[in-house]
Amino acid sequence: MKPSFIYFDLDNTLLDHISAEGKAQHSTYDHYQELQQVPIDQWLKQYQVVNHLLWESYQRDEIDRYELQSARFRNTMEKFELDTARSEEIGKYYMNSYREYWTWVDGAQSVLKLVSSKVKSGIITNGFKETQELKFDKLNIKEYCSPLLVTEDIGKLKPHPIVFDVATEKAGVPREEILYVGDSFSSDIVGGNNAGWKTAWFTALIDKEASRNGNTDVSADFEFEDFEDLLNYLDL
Repeated sequence: MKPSFIYFDLDNTLLDHISAEGKAQHSTYDHYQELQQVPIDQWLKQYQVVNHLLWESYQRDEIDRYELQSARFRNTMEKFELDTARSEEIGKYYMNSYREYWTWVDGAQSVLKLVSSKVKSGIITNGFKETQELKFDKLNIKEYCSPLLVTEDIGKLKPHPIVFDVATEKAGVPREEILYVGDSFSSDIVGGNNAGWKTAWFTALIDKEASRNGNTDVSADFEFEDFEDLLNYLDL
């Protein structure tokens, strides 16, 4: 059965977060001498570990968004015993730089334009409200999708069931008629499956094994690396 409503994830599904993050990190590294005491590859690897752990803590309500934002550079710098006096300034520089590099994932815009003209479409995204809304504006997502759901407004992050309950109500169709397209296995595929939705796993930008994290009990209804394949799956 074809879906009567399609939700898309935003980061690393429609917007190339990995590319933007990498370019912003290099810009930040080049701008601050404190960071240059550590080789860039070591810095990036440690930052990813720190940031991932902080997001997990945020997801468990152990820290708030402000602690997450202030701690990711500070904690990474502390790991390398760097001077953290300007860590907050560095974090703000990074965020401003990150916004300069937002672009569509290859093929995503044309496919979203076509899909949304045929099937009602919306967005569900984790992340901070102000940042995600700026992304909506930068990519002109409102032209294609409604509703645009940022989980911070709901009070829980994906894959919490309440997120998918709210999204189901907003879609106004039965659960089994909703398809969710996303890159995160735990947040999007497991969350969508648990909600009784169909799921499509976009894997072009991610490490599939790392994203799955040993979870072999759940499978996506469809897996793809090229957005043209999603059109074929939807028979559009």
